[in-house]
Amino acid sequence: MISSHGWCQEDTVHGRNGNSALAVARDMIGVIDLKRSGELRVRRPAQSVLAGFALLATSVLCTPAFAAPKADLMFINGKVITVDDKDTVATGVAVVGNKIAAVGDVKAWRGPQTKVIDLKGRALLPGFIDSHSHVAGMANVEAHYINIQVPPLKDGAAVIARLKEVAAKLPPGAWLTGQGTYNQVMPTRAELDAAFPDNPVDLQWSVHDHLINHKAATVMGMGKAFPDPAAGATGRYERTAEGEVAIIRDAPAPWPKNKSPAFNPAELKEALRYILGDFYLKRGVTTVSDMSDMDSYRAYAELEAEGRLPTRVRMNYMLRGLKSVPGVNTATDPSVSPLASLRAAGITPGKGDDWLRAGAIKYIADGVWGTTAAVYKPVWNGAGTTWTPNNYGGTGMTQEEMTAAVIEAAKDGWQVQIHANGDRAQDMVLTAYEAAQKAYPRPDPRYRIEHFGHFLVQDPERTEARLKRMKDDHVIPSPQPAFLWRLTDVNVKEPDVKFFPMKTLIDRGFHPAGGVDTVGTQNFATYPMFSIARAVNRDTKYGTVTQPEEAISVMDGIRMFTAWAAYANFMEKTQGSIEVGKLADFVVLAQDPLTAPKAKLADIPVDMTVLDGKVAYQR
Repeated sequence: MISSHGWCQEDTVHGRNGNSALAVARDMIGVIDLKRSGELRVRRPAQSVLAGFALLATSVLCTPAFAAPKADLMFINGKVITVDDKDTVATGVAVVGNKIAAVGDVKAWRGPQTKVIDLKGRALLPGFIDSHSHVAGMANVEAHYINIQVPPLKDGAAVIARLKEVAAKLPPGAWLTGQGTYNQVMPTRAELDAAFPDNPVDLQWSVHDHLINHKAATVMGMGKAFPDPAAGATGRYERTAEGEVAIIRDAPAPWPKNKSPAFNPAELKEALRYILGDFYLKRGVTTVSDMSDMDSYRAYAELEAEGRLPTRVRMNYMLRGLKSVPGVNTATDPSVSPLASLRAAGITPGKGDDWLRAGAIKYIADGVWGTTAAVYKPVWNGAGTTWTPNNYGGTGMTQEEMTAAVIEAAKDGWQVQIHANGDRAQDMVLTAYEAAQKAYPRPDPRYRIEHFGHFLVQDPERTEARLKRMKDDHVIPSPQPAFLWRLTDVNVKEPDVKFFPMKTLIDRGFHPAGGVDTVGTQNFATYPMFSIARAVNRDTKYGTVTQPEEAISVMDGIRMFTAWAAYANFMEKTQGSIEVGKLADFVVLAQDPLTAPKAKLADIPVDMTVLDGKVAYQR
């Protein structure tokens, strides 16, 4: 008989979804209606009629005359890490069309046309799911910014040398925009001014933090008289002794349009395709949960229509909250709501298919840890880093504005994901979620806090209350463990901060969803095994191991980018584990991550990525 993981077993008939003979009978005799939308609706006959067909289904479907179809694709002789509820490890998988048909001993599924891939002991995992990325942002950085990351560059002098190399190829007075990464060394303001008296320069630690030279400040009029952001706002400026803006931290700036090139729609489409293919698909990622805007959605829709979308995409629409319309209560005047563009375009929660689906609304509550995250008490010492001492951070919305924004999204049925790094911002988010659930109760809203788990301030009473609220409200933490890589030796000695406490979250019953935040990390960090390695090893690029008691198992790291990520994105019925009936999305790793040396996890090559039942990438 066919394996129990397939359609038939002994005297019991299993349908395509692993159901009993009764379910198979339903499939045999259901009456199918074709709706205008193209969906299928099956009208179920009475239970008494079904019972009469059950025995017939059993006797017919499990005979050679009604044998299960042969596999189109088959994997054998491997270590299949299924990530199912029992952590089953199997040896093979059979695929029919784009779905998993059997797991385990799949010899019976082999037919004359079956493509058989001998894994030869290699590991087969569910395709990785990235729960938090910014694909368009990464595309822009790759195409238009100067890579000044340290490492691989050595120091601030090397950054200046790299900028001069690029400036020599540009017209006189051209803008120089460099992309680094958090906490890396940068040239001093004086060094930038001396090296580039005629070129405006913008060096980014991330999208949140910019170092500008005197020429840039002059061009933008950001001198001594330039006003600071309002008290309590997320951002701020750090100034020279003369009062000129030198560092912009999560604050507005009058960036000129000619600062760097911008994609036109056709260019954006190809840039997104390149990033998804080269930085995600080739690294085993089959689904990307993208935090982006309508321009990206249109580009993805065109790529899907053309059959050229490299991975599956779940769109999470970045909306800036209610301050986009100053002085207007969008809760009472929906015509000016940030959601209005989605409504006008007919985009509703869940619209789409398994390739491109409308997923969630994303808001931003505060800034980034160490500089602009909204905290109850200043905890950053930060000498020698980008972190700012005696800093409380700020929020982009008041509690009332945030609550109104979430309630409005809940009214339309959206999942909501809010960026909140600081503990004060996280409490505001929970208050907004609780108000929305009270206003529009839903059994399973799966609200998320993006970046929760980057740190916990050592404030036991507030921390315990926050974790309890999250559990009671079923809020999902969405951290990015790759950020551990950039912590400096100064950072990790902060006495009042618990960095990336993944084990604490998991031990408390949370299932954190893994993501990489693309530009927020580094382009090589789009490989989920890099993030898993950081969560397991707790190491930084400086060789420091921080708070090893928070290290998690390799298996939990895998779950973060498979099963738990699928659940956080409402995809657990079709993705996240290797089980019969789910989509045939896999990654083949050259080594078994469960037995490989932990120090080498990030170095395990991706040998193959399978998407929708087809080999989409092969090393």
